Amino acid sequence: MLNNLKNIIIGVLSAVIVIAVGASAYNAFASPNTTTPAALDATVSTGSGNGNGNGSGTSGSAQLTTIPVSDLSAEEAAALLFMREEEKLARDVYNQLFALWGLPTFQNIAASEQTHMDQIKLLMDRYALADPALDPGKFTDANLQALYDQLMAQGSFSIADAIKVGATIEEVDIVDLQTRFTQTDNADIQLVYNNLMNGSFNHLKAFTSALTQQTGETYQPQYLSADQYQVIISSTNGNGNQGGNGLQGANGQGNGAQGSTGTGIPQADISAATTVHGVVNSVDFTGMSVTLDDGTALYIDLGNSRYIQSIGFAPAAGEGVTIHGFPGDQGLYSAITVTIDSTAQIYAFRDANGSPMWSGGNGQGGGNGNEGGNANGSGGGDVPDSGGQGGRP
Repeated sequence: MLNNLKNIIIGVLSAVIVIAVGASAYNAFASPNTTTPAALDATVSTGSGNGNGNGSGTSGSAQLTTIPVSDLSAEEAAALLFMREEEKLARDVYNQLFALWGLPTFQNIAASEQTHMDQIKLLMDRYALADPALDPGKFTDANLQALYDQLMAQGSFSIADAIKVGATIEEVDIVDLQTRFTQTDNADIQLVYNNLMNGSFNHLKAFTSALTQQTGETYQPQYLSADQYQVIISSTNGNGNQGGNGLQGANGQGNGAQGSTGTGIPQADISAATTVHGVVNSVDFTGMSVTLDDGTALYIDLGNSRYIQSIGFAPAAGEGVTIHGFPGDQGLYSAITVTIDSTAQIYAFRDANGSPMWSGGNGQGGGNGNEGGNANGSGGGDVPDSGGQGGRP
């Protein structure tokens, strides 16, 4: 069932990630102490932007039609059915919590979740799968029904509890999509899952920001590791390199204020850069964990996930690596270059001035249809009141 895009998108990365990734959404909620890596941000279709929030996008459905339909296993089919209902769960919960608390964030993200449902439905139609989606608040999957009831009860206590429910759903959605990404080699499914994961990045950021604004409280992640969570939350808008990026906009014109203008100025102070050597423990969609020669465990922030994919960076567990990097503003060690010991191949993540290799100089615009603007280079700013994911300095 391999197709011509598999080697670009997944390759060795999947074999590494599948060891580290958690199980399904229901199991994740049942085991809140589990920690899992964050997910890849990639998109299904791309647009263009000029950095001031004005951009245009192309139809995601049109992009999907350029990818041949592959064989579908029973596992892949079941995953699509589950993800259709899981995205519906998020939409239904957010609609109810908006009705209860009146917080616009819930309404905005509920609209995005409807778009995510539609994206899964495109895939289901391609593979002639019957739609399991029922009326709002009703689910074919008994576990998701129980989970919906639990979340609604929790979100009814206070607005703080409601926002935490939203953030928790997005954490688990990242985990669940990542798991299912590693279980398929169909390029069209991978692309949609990537887009949805990227959307969940932005949703998570929007909810955690809302929690702080409403209550002054800082959200504590339950299912993502502290390092993975920090990478997602510390990302900023603009200075992306990939264009407006988004499946959501069906030839829609953007007008999102989120897109900041890129300047091409160095984005990081690398004066304290050092060179370290170690062995890869695991690779995820935002960085890699290594054990240094002195036995110290270190998480390496690699920056933009889409760029990581584009250069084919996917070292295997146990591979020796030399990292030239620097301590970043968020307390993470960020890579400038990584050299693979066995091949001597050097992968560059920043240039000699510290500018991200994924930065295009001009921040991408908003837009892409009804999603309010994909404001960055790595795609998927699909919440009107939140920015995109990947323009981290």
